[in-house]
Amino acid sequence: MYLSSLSSFMIQLYKKAPNIFRSQIGFTVIELIVVVGILGVVSSITLTSYSKFGGQILLRNLAYDVALSIRQAQVYGISARSFLGAQFASGHGVYFDFAEGNNTFVAYTDTDNNNFYTSAGTEWVETFSIGPGYFIDRLCVPSGSSSENCAITSLDILFKRPEPDAIIRASVGGGFTQYDRVRIVLASPRGSTLSVLVESTGQISIQRYAE
Repeated sequence: MYLSSLSSFMIQLYKKAPNIFRSQIGFTVIELIVVVGILGVVSSITLTSYSKFGGQILLRNLAYDVALSIRQAQVYGISARSFLGAQFASGHGVYFDFAEGNNTFVAYTDTDNNNFYTSAGTEWVETFSIGPGYFIDRLCVPSGSSSENCAITSLDILFKRPEPDAIIRASVGGGFTQYDRVRIVLASPRGSTLSVLVESTGQISIQRYAE
């Protein structure tokens, strides 16, 4: 009798076991909603951070491209490379003009030897374009001992042998004035900024920009 009762109990337990296990497996609807919500928040934060990081990398690459373009003009200037049939000692430079837009600038050869970009028809060598959404936010020159004037609309940077020094001249819409340095501020679509600093000594560097 005892064995029969035990056997019957085991059979009943065996039949109920799948239902017991099934009741303990999986998630409830509320648990699924919570998990999906957490995954959504984490994914949103990750994508936002990645997008911001990617934008900063592109902005830094852009700043290096601008700096390298200016450095290229410097190398051409001190090596006396000739373009457009210019004389051996002609200078080379870059020219920025907001009247032509804030996403391009040109490289030129000073064919008339007046130390300035005067004619696109005879001195233009190459136009450099800045990537979509990115732009030259401002051009800043020294103003006083510790401040800067960022109302510049045109900028000319020239290099001429035998010195690596830069001849920096800028305008706010009238005549040009010579300065000992200029800051080219670049901006991303998100509003991040980075600057290329060019000094009259010929030094070119990438710096953070804070107003």
